[in-house]
Amino acid sequence: MEPLTPQVMHKLVFTILVHGLPDAQSNVAYEVLLETQNNPNPQVRELAVVALAELSVPAAKRVAALAKGMRDASARVRRRAARAMGDFGVQAIPAVPALVIGLHDADTSVRRNCAGTLGRLGPAAAPAVTGLVNLLAEPETRSRVVAATALKRVGRGAVPALLVGLRNADPEFRARCANLLNYLAADDDEVNNAIRAAQADKEHCREMSGADHFVPHALTTS
Repeated sequence: MEPLTPQVMHKLVFTILVHGLPDAQSNVAYEVLLETQNNPNPQVRELAVVALAELSVPAAKRVAALAKGMRDASARVRRRAARAMGDFGVQAIPAVPALVIGLHDADTSVRRNCAGTLGRLGPAAAPAVTGLVNLLAEPETRSRVVAATALKRVGRGAVPALLVGLRNADPEFRARCANLLNYLAADDDEVNNAIRAAQADKEHCREMSGADHFVPHALTTS
């Protein structure tokens, strides 16, 4: 077998994506690609993730391989694996624990891709709600939007973590949580009371400081 250089991997990826492989060869390729995830070259490992995502073997085997890719030392590999996981729909549910860990990744794009994939799982992503709520504090608007979208798709299972978010010291963060709570559970008395309490606390702090700060619209909604 040729050494698995980036050039060889590009050929393999092209073959899998364009022509496909017979079942017997796919099983062999799967084992080779699993071993390739230990290759010292990060570009080779990234291409292995691309190939594994498209290989014609059972989805469960590919999801497990991608979950391993999410633990890679290279952010590019982790990012690619998290994004590819999103194409598996509910078949990616076994990878939720890996995706939850990815929400705390040092790389912004990895965090965002994990949030996007979790959003595609709907209520099955409920174990990730605390991490998704924390992403509402991301400095990049795009990341916050992806996290908010994921929380909406999780549904009411996100409400407890958002209620905790209402106690955050950052008024903008509280406003984002309140907006989502209004979207998810506007008919819930506990939610409405919590939003009013957050508003009252904001107004009290403003009076104590003597400052006339803007109160986010979400916290002025009764």
